[in-house]
Amino acid sequence: MASMAKRLSGRYGQYPLAYTGLGYLFFTMAFCYHPIDGHWLTGFVMMTLPLAILSGLVASIYLICRGEKTIATAGLIWVLFSLPVVKRLIGTSSGLGQFALNQAPALTILSFNSESFSEAAGHSADFPALKADIACFQEYAPNVGIEKQYTAKVEKLTCFDQGREVGLALLSKYPVVNQYGRIWDRVSGPDINGFLCADIAYGPDTIRVVNVHLWSMGVRIKQAFDALKTGDLRLFSFEFFDTLRRLKEGFEYRSEQLAEVESYVAGSRYPVIICGDFNETPFGYSYGKLSLNFRNAFEEAGDGMGFTLNRHPYWVRIDQQFFSADWAVTSCQTLSNISFSDHFPVVARYVLKRSAGAPTQLAAQHKRTVQEIAQK
Repeated sequence: MASMAKRLSGRYGQYPLAYTGLGYLFFTMAFCYHPIDGHWLTGFVMMTLPLAILSGLVASIYLICRGEKTIATAGLIWVLFSLPVVKRLIGTSSGLGQFALNQAPALTILSFNSESFSEAAGHSADFPALKADIACFQEYAPNVGIEKQYTAKVEKLTCFDQGREVGLALLSKYPVVNQYGRIWDRVSGPDINGFLCADIAYGPDTIRVVNVHLWSMGVRIKQAFDALKTGDLRLFSFEFFDTLRRLKEGFEYRSEQLAEVESYVAGSRYPVIICGDFNETPFGYSYGKLSLNFRNAFEEAGDGMGFTLNRHPYWVRIDQQFFSADWAVTSCQTLSNISFSDHFPVVARYVLKRSAGAPTQLAAQHKRTVQEIAQK
């Protein structure tokens, strides 16, 4: 063992950059597969996985050229092991066809950071495009046009400014039989982040839907770019380091908040769907932690990259839907044509796997449930 360590140390001395690149890839990939809670630095490391893969690939090719085939091969294997994590960026658009083709009833879930509908009032009176079986809104302000499309409502609002209330809302066509919600305190900003947990009577079943809005990033990428364009290096430096500070703060708080959310879904006897604004990329701690026990709807049945942010940086997907093994997801879309908010809505269709065995009876049961709700 000592001789092996000595040999590696000697090789590292010969090729320090290449070995550092491979080590960087290894630890980044390890954090993505098994997220480590307790330190914000791991959040930064996980976020840089694409750069780590590139550095590992370049290092492996370089070491092959230098005759270091054993270590280079190990590096290439690590690159291959990273591909399942990279898959988080791209929707396969496959879904589960065997469930989509039968007559089992499907449940449509919409998740949307609506930015308080700040510019929506003049767009539509009834918001038909935001109609689903269950809709989860973040940064929600009470809206009659939306709420009249649903029969049940759960909301958790706080005073935002000038008496305006903003928060979380979960609207459903099916009865809510149990609920819990919380808005987290935020000393340095508005209290808009929190979660809603609702148990919903879905035909003969009860399901658990969680609407989350984790700690907002609050980064100002556009301001940094604008400062760089104008040559104001002082302002650019300020915005850059302020962004790092905000990211660090976000990593710390989101890990605490996710732990609380997980306490309401861990070991749930009901089928679970968790959706909302996670304020992290697919390489973040929250995504990685939930991926240990849940599957991501867009990753399973989306199409393309599915970016959900309608502002700088545009090339990220931070709005997610996760689901337990009880479900099959048949489709997941980012509705980029709805552009009045700084986020795009995400809508997915689910089928309970156990309902596929008796589609006709369950479809009739769901129809009766909807009729009973309408009569009330």
